[in-house]
Amino acid sequence: MSAEWLEPWWPTDAWTDDQRDGFARQLKLEVGPEHPLFNIPARVVGRHGGCDDALFELLDNSGRFAVVHLTWARSQERMPWPGHEIFDSFDAFAATRMREDHDEYNL
Repeated sequence: MSAEWLEPWWPTDAWTDDQRDGFARQLKLEVGPEHPLFNIPARVVGRHGGCDDALFELLDNSGRFAVVHLTWARSQERMPWPGHEIFDSFDAFAATRMREDHDEYNL
């Protein structure tokens, strides 16, 4: 993914497949049937450098992305966990959430 990343967000392009797969497995483990991301395949594309938030591309042909606050639990979570925010596109994420985090980070 070729995009401009603003601190504290950074891309996971340099990660190994094992690292990316680990995040996808953790997301799948934590998300229960009542969660909006249940059964939606996803791959991690970015990380927030100051917390456990990760940006996932949703692989359901919708073009959507989701910021997910993984809890690193060893079992399925109950709503509202893992915390999440869904965006219609990477551009929507970048214009809102990434921009807000960047502005706050640089205060």
